[in-house]
Amino acid sequence: MTGTRGFLVRRLMTLLLLSAAVTAVLFTAYYGVSRNTHAVRDESAPAILQVAAAEVALDDSYDGAERSLTGGTGDIEGLGEDYRTTLSTANQALAQALKSTTAGTSARQSLLTVTGLVSSYGDLIQQAYVNRDNAALRDAYLGYAETMLRGGDGSATRVRPGDSDILARLAKVQGKQLRLLDQQTSFGWLLTLAWWVLVPAAYLAAAVLLVRTQRFLRHRFRRRFNPALLVATGLLLLAVPTLAVLSYQTQDRLSQARTSLRQPNIGNAPDTTNKRVSTKMAETHWRTGAVAWIPMGGVLLAALVLVGLQPRIDEYRFRAR
Repeated sequence: MTGTRGFLVRRLMTLLLLSAAVTAVLFTAYYGVSRNTHAVRDESAPAILQVAAAEVALDDSYDGAERSLTGGTGDIEGLGEDYRTTLSTANQALAQALKSTTAGTSARQSLLTVTGLVSSYGDLIQQAYVNRDNAALRDAYLGYAETMLRGGDGSATRVRPGDSDILARLAKVQGKQLRLLDQQTSFGWLLTLAWWVLVPAAYLAAAVLLVRTQRFLRHRFRRRFNPALLVATGLLLLAVPTLAVLSYQTQDRLSQARTSLRQPNIGNAPDTTNKRVSTKMAETHWRTGAVAWIPMGGVLLAALVLVGLQPRIDEYRFRAR
């Protein structure tokens, strides 16, 4: 009988350790997927969209100013509504980007520099307007403004390392923010190891041991079921696959958000993109909250194991001679 008692004690300790292992691994793996959902929705998405909106608005502002000044309507319309609207939009987007940038101190400093450069760029456009009757001087000021905005080759799409024009600086800030977004939404090798190796290993080991313990108790004590261990087995078999599915759904929403925020034209419709990302991330809200239930489930699992085995162990206490 002492051999049976020793076996049951060892089995109890093993199941408790496995319960702790399943809980710890599952909590780490699930939290690893869900931890950045709020940051993507509330921080990265707005920051990326504001910079993208500023890039598009600034690029459009030059085209609007050039059309007004070289199209023969400058005397009547001034610099034109398109220029004023897009420059105002760019300044507003830069102000918001400065508050929300996720790329750190260096990016914030770059945005401060860009804000100053945009002011100088606006002054050059204004000088071009003042000298609109002198084609050579007007075009010279427009050329200076374009160089300040787009760089030496006048291209808004080519950014060379070391470029100091406005759009190049914004592109560098955006690059840092997108790299952070990739980190926030990437599954990564650690999560791959956790979900494909550690969680299944702990889950299967605990499930198999619970089933084998049930069979041993049925044979030894002539009882068909141990209710507590039966509930513990059901809890384990239900909880882990459910959390795996929720984790997959959360990662899928993160991947969709990353895809939306990496589209090349997001600056043309930032509000639409932000709404799309917010909708996708809102769907993860309750899934993210499920992480708080994992420790409680682990405690419940351990308690059920203890309740199921401790009475059987007590039946084999040593008796004084």
